[in-house]
Amino acid sequence: MDRRLNLLRIILGLSTLCIIVISSMSFMVRQGEAVIRIRLGKVEQTLQEPGLQFRLPWPIEDLVRVDCKKRNFRSRNTEMLTKDNRNIILMSFALWSVEDPLRFYQAVGSLEEGDAKLSGLITNAKISILGGYELVALASTDTSTHKYTEIESKIQTSISKIAKEKYGMKIHDVGISRLSLPKENIGSVFAQMRAERKQYAASFKAQGTQKASEIRSKTDVEVARIKADAMEEAAKIRGDAEAQAASIYAQAYKKDPDLYRFVRSLDTLEDVLGTKSSVILRTDAEPFRLLREAK
Repeated sequence: MDRRLNLLRIILGLSTLCIIVISSMSFMVRQGEAVIRIRLGKVEQTLQEPGLQFRLPWPIEDLVRVDCKKRNFRSRNTEMLTKDNRNIILMSFALWSVEDPLRFYQAVGSLEEGDAKLSGLITNAKISILGGYELVALASTDTSTHKYTEIESKIQTSISKIAKEKYGMKIHDVGISRLSLPKENIGSVFAQMRAERKQYAASFKAQGTQKASEIRSKTDVEVARIKADAMEEAAKIRGDAEAQAASIYAQAYKKDPDLYRFVRSLDTLEDVLGTKSSVILRTDAEPFRLLREAK
């Protein structure tokens, strides 16, 4: 019984030892990271393919893990001068990752140190590039003068090559996250903005006045044309009506000359006398003879 128990203990001990040895001689490369294998103080291999790998036990072989996932960096507020000598305070951000793990390990060492290196690169690039732009490229009521995209693109281009070749870092994006002004500059900037707004208001008012004048001119021309067309149409209608009336009168005269003279005489009396007229004339003359004959 004791022999069996001792044998079981030996087997368990050997199994535990084997597990410890195997675990110390294997490791896992995770997704989004790189593992640098260092053997006797020299870099042996850089592994980036996820999966199980084997190694020699420490201290013969050591492993350095490098996180290669994208990392967001935010810079501190940086005060700088624009082309027109205006002080501004900028805060920027960058999205970066480790592209060359070995170069990054040898030149930088850690992610925190990578942020520090990137901070210096971005600060120098901002000072250099923004010195070529006036304040209106960043702060103006006229959005057409803003150059944010252009400035951000130039900053990214400026730092990407250095970050890659010197530190093994890849810059995915760079942007301006915040713009502020020193207290001594706020008043002058607001005054400039108010002046710009007044210029825009005057410009819009002048454009509106010009547009209104054009509309009135076009309307007057259209009204005159419509009136002329209406008068022409009315004259045509009157002419047609008079011609038709003359034709009717002619036909009536042919059929009954006496009746025609009688009707025409009545029309003449109506035109001459009207509704409130007093006329003293001979009654034996045309067309007033009708008044005497009517009795």
